[in-house]
Amino acid sequence: MKRTLLSLSLITLVAGTQAQLAELHDLWGNMVNGQLIEHWGDNATPNQEVDVHVILNGSTNKTLNVRRYELSVVPNTENYFCWGVCYAPQLAGALPVWNAQPQHAIQCQPGVMVTNFHAYHTPYGANGASTYRYVWYDISNPSDTVWCDIRFQVTSVGVPELEVKQFEAFPNPAVGQDVQLRLELNHDVVGAQVVVHNMVGEQVLQVPVRGAAARITVPTAQLAPGMYFASLQRNGRAASSIRFVVAGR
Repeated sequence: MKRTLLSLSLITLVAGTQAQLAELHDLWGNMVNGQLIEHWGDNATPNQEVDVHVILNGSTNKTLNVRRYELSVVPNTENYFCWGVCYAPQLAGALPVWNAQPQHAIQCQPGVMVTNFHAYHTPYGANGASTYRYVWYDISNPSDTVWCDIRFQVTSVGVPELEVKQFEAFPNPAVGQDVQLRLELNHDVVGAQVVVHNMVGEQVLQVPVRGAAARITVPTAQLAPGMYFASLQRNGRAASSIRFVVAGR
C-alpha cells in the first residue's frame, strides 16, 4: 500500500558541489544523485523499504562506505539500513548521524552495480514525513562523496494498492528446518513476488506469488546461519517485509 516518487531535492548539500564519485539509481533505473526519493506508505506497515543501486565511476576500484543523517524524523519511529551488513533498528533521534562501521565498507568496481543498499523506516502507527540523507564516500578520500535523500511519507490511509493481511515466517528461528513463509493478501494480485536477501543484501530467493494466499518454502540447506529479510514486492516496490533467522544445524 505504497508508492515511490522521485522529485528534486529541496535541501542543499552542506559540503557544496555534488562530487560524482558514483551514480545512484532507483529501482526504475533513474539516476538520483543529489535528489529526493519520496516513498508513500500507511502507518500500519512496518519496515518500509527504499533501495538504491550504486555504480562507481572512474577507472579505479574504490572502497565505499555510507553515512545516514536524520534531516527530519517523526518521533517514536525507527529506522535502519543495509550496506555491508544490515544494522539493528534505532529509535528516531538516537543516532542523528549514523556511519556504517569501517569493516563493512564495500570495495566497488567501476561500472559494476552494487545492489545491497536498503533503507528502512518503521512508523509504529505514527503519521508524517521522515527524511534521511544517505552519503556514500571513498574511505581513502572521505571528501569525495555522492548523496541522495529518502523521504518516507506515512499516512493513515496510504496509497491503496495492496493490503497484506498476513506475512510471517515459521519456524523462526529455523534449526535444521526449511523456513515456511505464510502470506495472505486482500485480493489476487498480478506481478507480486517474494524476495529474500541475506544480511549483506544479496538476493538468495525470488518466488512469484499467485493468488491471494500463498505458502512459500525457503530451503535452508545452502544458507549460512544468520538473519534474512523477506519482502513482498510488486512493480519493484516492497509492500511488506519480515525478518527470520536461520540457526546452525
